[in-house]
Amino acid sequence: MTVACPVAIAASLLAGLVVSPSSGLAQGMILNITIRSPNTSPMPPAAAVNTLHDLAQALAGCWSPPQLDPAREAVDVTFQISFKRSGELFGKPQTVIFPKPVTPRQRERYTLAVAEALDLCSPMPFTDAMGGAVAGRVFRVNLIDVRNRTRAEIQ
Repeated sequence: MTVACPVAIAASLLAGLVVSPSSGLAQGMILNITIRSPNTSPMPPAAAVNTLHDLAQALAGCWSPPQLDPAREAVDVTFQISFKRSGELFGKPQTVIFPKPVTPRQRERYTLAVAEALDLCSPMPFTDAMGGAVAGRVFRVNLIDVRNRTRAEIQ
């Protein structure tokens, strides 16, 4: 069963980011985060994380995509993470995948940006209930960068 809940983030800090948590993997969850503009002021979550939507928003707020190279397409990136009940990461991101071919420089820049975002967000300020619900589960996070795509390419 897939639940898609696209939500426009109203806060000016997160302007241009859309997040949607979806149920997916048998053992985990898929979080889709659409990047519509740069996040020049990434920040750790200010409020407690109590839902999958809150988790997606928190990750979006910590993510600062690398500056776009005008000669290249935007880069999407996928990684898998797990959390402890305390909100700390359980290990390191298991996978960093690029759905389209990327240059070694792009791979390096985006992998570093993922690491920086996770460092900024950790530990995630889970409520007790959320910490218990997500502990040990695998999350696949899809960062979908649509900053220089046409409307037709996005849909």
